[in-house]
This record gives sequence, C-alpha cells and structure tokens, in this order.
Amino acid sequence: MRLALLALVLASSSVLAQPAAPAPEPVDTAAVSFIRAEALQHGRVMDHALWMTDVAGARLTGGPELDAAQRWAVGQFQGWGLTAAMEPWGTLGRGWQVQRFAMMARVAGGPAAGATRAPGVVAGQAFIVQGAPKAWSPGTGRVSAEVVVVPPDADVAAMAASLRGKIVLLGAPTPVDIGLEAIATRRDATELLGLANAPGSPTSGGRTYTPEVIARARAAQERRNALFASGALAILEPSGTGGHGAVRTMGAQVPVAPEAGFMQRPQPWAQGVTTVPQIVLLDEHANRLMRLVAAGQRVTLDLDFDAAFLPAQTEENVIAEIPGTDLAGEVVILGGHQDSWHSGTGATDNAAGSAVVMEAARVLKAYYDARGRGPRRTIRFALWSGEEQGLFGSQGYVNTHYATAAGFGQSATAITPAQATVSAYYNLDNGSGRIRGIYAQNNPAAVPIFRAWLAAYNDPDARTVTLQNTGGTDHLSFDAAGMPGFQFVQDPLAYGAQTWHTSMDVYDHLSKPDLEQAAAVMAVFAFHTAERDALMPRKPFSIAPVSGSN
Repeated sequence: MRLALLALVLASSSVLAQPAAPAPEPVDTAAVSFIRAEALQHGRVMDHALWMTDVAGARLTGGPELDAAQRWAVGQFQGWGLTAAMEPWGTLGRGWQVQRFAMMARVAGGPAAGATRAPGVVAGQAFIVQGAPKAWSPGTGRVSAEVVVVPPDADVAAMAASLRGKIVLLGAPTPVDIGLEAIATRRDATELLGLANAPGSPTSGGRTYTPEVIARARAAQERRNALFASGALAILEPSGTGGHGAVRTMGAQVPVAPEAGFMQRPQPWAQGVTTVPQIVLLDEHANRLMRLVAAGQRVTLDLDFDAAFLPAQTEENVIAEIPGTDLAGEVVILGGHQDSWHSGTGATDNAAGSAVVMEAARVLKAYYDARGRGPRRTIRFALWSGEEQGLFGSQGYVNTHYATAAGFGQSATAITPAQATVSAYYNLDNGSGRIRGIYAQNNPAAVPIFRAWLAAYNDPDARTVTLQNTGGTDHLSFDAAGMPGFQFVQDPLAYGAQTWHTSMDVYDHLSKPDLEQAAAVMAVFAFHTAERDALMPRKPFSIAPVSGSN
C-alpha cells in the first residue's frame, strides 16, 4: 500500500513538474470577419492604385508627380478621418523629368565604310526604336548619328577615337524568351513548404564581395569611364529582360574616379555630377540594330531627347495614423514605398503596396468607427519616398524617431527611448501578388503568433510562416535598428519577369483580387498587433560600434 501511494505521489510530482504549455495567441474572429467583408466585398484598393498610376504617373523621387501623389494620399487619409501629414526626411539631390523622347533608326543600305549599297536592301529604310532614358541622364536635343556597336569585353580605350560624335550601342545580342512557359507564376505547395521548413538565415545587411567580383566590377567601370570620356553623343544598351515588350530602366551611371573604393561611386542625382546621355532599348530592337551593324550596314539613329534637372528640395514621407487608447504610446506601423522608377507608372513597384496600406487604413478606420472606440495601440501608416535610391525615406524616418544608422539595412549605432515603443513594422513591396504568408525575419518567437493570425484569417492560400529573412526594402530600416520589421510572402506573378522597374509596370498588371486579399491580411495583422496585451517579441539586438572605434 505504501509503495503504491509513493508511486502515485511521484507520478503526481512528475506531472506537476512539467512546464505549462504557452497560452494560445488570442484572436478576434469577429474583427477578422468584419475586415474581410470590408476589404473583399467593398474594397477600394484599385481606386487608390489607379490614382497613383494613371493619374499621378511615374513617381520618381524629387519629381512633381511624386509630390502630387503624396498630397493626394494625405487628402485621402484625412477624408477617412485619420490624422495625416507630409513629414520631411532630408534632401536627395536634383530632381529629374523627361520632357520629350523619341528614336528612329535609318539604314543607309550599304556598308558603313561607304561602299555601294548591298543587293536587296532598301536604301534609307527607317523604323521606330523603342526604349527609355535612364533617370538623371542629360538630354541630347535633336541629334542624328551613326550607331557603333561596342561589345562588352572591347578595349574601349583603344577605340575611343572612333566613338566621338557617334551613338554607342554597348553589349551583345540578348536571347529572347519565345514564351513556351508562362511569364506569371504563383508559389506552389512545394515551394511554400520549403519556406515554412527553412531554418533562419543570416541577418540581411551589407554584402561581401570576392576579389574576382571586385576585379570584374573595376574593369567594367574602367570601360564605362573610357566611354564617358570618348565624346560619344549617347550610350545605348539592351534592357536584358529577355523580351516580353519590357524595357527596364533605373538611374544613369556616372564617371568614377580611379582611386574611389569599390561601390563608392557618386550618384547621378547629386549636384554637380555630369555624365553622358544613356538609354535602354527594348531587347528585340537592340538585337536588330546589332545584327544590321554586324551585317555591314550603316545605321544611323535620329534621337530626340530632352530632360530637365529640377532644383533640390526637401523630400517627404506621408504619415497617417489612427490614435490608440490605453496603449496609445505604443505603435504599430504599416508601410510601403510610394516612389517609383519612370519608364512605366510604378504600378507593381510600388503603387500596389502603397494602395494596400491605404486600403488597410480605410478598412481599420471603418472597423473602429463601427466599434465605437480606437485601437489599443496607435496604428500608423507610412508611404515612403526615396526607397528606390536606397531606402532613404524609411531610413530618414527611423533616424528621426528611433535610431541612428547609416542606411540601407546597416545596424544602428544609437537608439532613442521611443524605439522600445514600436511593436512591429509590416511592409508590402513585392508586386501585385496575393499574400501567401510572412517572413519572420529570423525572429522565432513571432512564428506561433503569426501562425495563429493566419489561421484566424482562414485563407488556404495564406498559411506560410518562414523564419527566413528577406531584403531589399523598407522593413530593413526597422530591423537594423532592433525593431520587429517584417515583409510578407507574396505570389510573384510577373513581377521579376516583366514588370519590376520596367515600362510594363502599369495599372493593367495589377490583380484586383490579390490586392484586396493583401489589404485584408495586412489589416488583420495590424489589428491583432495593436490589440494584444504585450508588444511583439524581439530578437536579440546590439548596437553597432561607431565607425573607427575598436
């Protein structure tokens, strides 16, 4: 009897010694139902996107189109009952705007050396050449000059004298995808399972380069410097997008002093920087020009290109918020960048993310108005600028309020007391595709919380939580300063293949059901972050040493 009693006591002690299972993350299914209904059945996300793309147009930082889109967004937020304003973050440099651009190629019908016309060639035939100038490229005015093809590995310095007064087409023919496979894709179950099971990845941030990579980059820059110094009227190059009618353009390249460190090049928007006009061509059109020249035909290009450099101005972000109640001093932030490149209208990059953030704000305000009180924590909505040039808008915001860091994901060297009040930052900036889950950014404590919220949303297409980091956009500004910063997992659609930074990045490539779903998911995450008792858990963080210290 005593042995049996002792066994019972030991068994009971063993049970009592087990640690208690963590309480499940609370969810509010009624709020989720309201948010889903408002976003999916009464959604206005496409209205926001249309105004930013078709009406405002391409929104290059420093240009009037971005300023117009920002002021419109402030008015929209205020019209929904949020507080909203433009908040300065600093100065980028010069603005830039295309005023006129057209190209026409002409084939003389004979070899470039001036020999008689080749049989069967129509003398003087002309055809349109499609392309777009690189941002902050100076204009050419109306010029006409012979096209000279310079291969990628050419000794530019040796042939520089022959390039003066010519239009240089730099590169080699680009293989064009004939379209046997779909351009747009969605993440399949195997890929999502792989993400869900993947371990945490190294912290995003600075890159390291091998000596071979550095040597290739220096050699390429030396060739560019020789081209810039050659007296060429303009430098053309293929888009490299593999066709699909897309021309991918970003900023112009500029001369780099030989003694400059690797990647320490001046930027084209900086005051006083000069460079040569640079234009990116549709791959198929660049290929045709290269084939004609290779066949011995003399090709000239009529180029009509005017661009204006605009005075430097203070750049701003759009900041709006729904004030909190009992935890108003703590904040949840949703964001996406509103600026874009210039050859399209910046629809998938990133009017999509900005429109989703705005729609999440509208939906949440409608919910809290119906509820009769505000959120526990303040919910803030940010539309950044300067992202395409280096996360400048979000980094400027973080530097103003929460920390001091050099930028583009570099670790903070100091933090402010307000840094501890940010529960989480959620970002959207990977195109128009629906949300399939979220990157936990190497924060394992966030994983079960996110899983609970996705389960409450109950979308079979949105269930993936991965420990993996992802980089390249504004959540890095918060993550690098020790605040929980997250980016959602999205379906790629044709983002990388066709629309990212290209002339095809226009309203027509936005998916209405995907953006409505993304707005609902983002609002659900913001709501639960604002209403939970505790701040979101943080991963370990340490202040980076000040440059030059031991």
